[in-house]
Amino acid sequence: MANPFEKQPQEDFAGITSETIRRLNESSRRMKMIEQRIDRIDQQLQSLENTAISQMDDIRVSMERMIAKITGIAERLTAIENELMRINKDLAKAAGKAEVKQLEMYIDIMNPIKSKFITKDELDRILDEKMKKHVV
Repeated sequence: MANPFEKQPQEDFAGITSETIRRLNESSRRMKMIEQRIDRIDQQLQSLENTAISQMDDIRVSMERMIAKITGIAERLTAIENELMRINKDLAKAAGKAEVKQLEMYIDIMNPIKSKFITKDELDRILDEKMKKHVV
């Protein structure tokens, strides 16, 4: 039986050393690949963050523009409402359909082209004639 405390031959030591070096190299290679993946992931995250920040800025600018447009529309709507109220007040003061018809009738009655007016001299002459007829 071999004693575990005995010196092992040089060949075993070289094999162990070579295996250890191979494993260290493999571990180093794997660590290097992991570091490269982490670097790529970090770059992608940085790119995503930059894109998100840029898009958020664009959205903020768009929102400000929309708020300005909505404010302008609200102001114009208020002006339109005020104008409509003024027009309604003016319409309340305006003549209604029946009043307009009545005015048309009065105008037709007093229209010198359609109506026959008599002068004072003509009236006096007609009255004198009628008086003479009644007296005679």
